[in-house]
Amino acid sequence: MMKGKTLLGAALLGVSALTASAGWAWPPLARMEFGSDTALPSVAAPPVVVASPTLQADQISAQRVRARTIYANRIDADQVHGVIYQTGGVTMTGSSSLGNIRAPEVTASVIYADEIRANEVVADTIYVRSLRQR
Repeated sequence: MMKGKTLLGAALLGVSALTASAGWAWPPLARMEFGSDTALPSVAAPPVVVASPTLQADQISAQRVRARTIYANRIDADQVHGVIYQTGGVTMTGSSSLGNIRAPEVTASVIYADEIRANEVVADTIYVRSLRQR
C-alpha cells in the first residue's frame, strides 16, 4: 500500500513538473493584473468623414478620398485610381456645400468638389478638369 502511494505521488509530481515546464515554454494565453497603476496607451481611431450618398464640398484635404464617382474641378494627388475623364468643369450650388473638409479619410458614393488634395484618390469614375499627380 505504501509503495502504491509513493508511486502515485511520483507520478503526480512528474505531471505537475511537465505542466509547469510547458507553461514556461509557451507564452500565456491571457494575463490579468489587478491594482496596476500603469496606464496603457490608448489608440484612438482617426476620424473618418462618412457622408450621405452624395457629398459636396469646396475643398477636400485628406490622406485618402474614396467614392464610386468623383466630379472635381481640380485634383492634386500622389496616386489616382480609376477611369479618368477630362471635363470642362464642375458647377456646384453653394447652398448644399459642406465647405472645406479636412480628415484622414473621406468616403461617399458620389463626391462633388471644387478641389481635392489627397495622397490617394480611389474611384470607379473620375470627372475632372485639371489633374496634377505629384
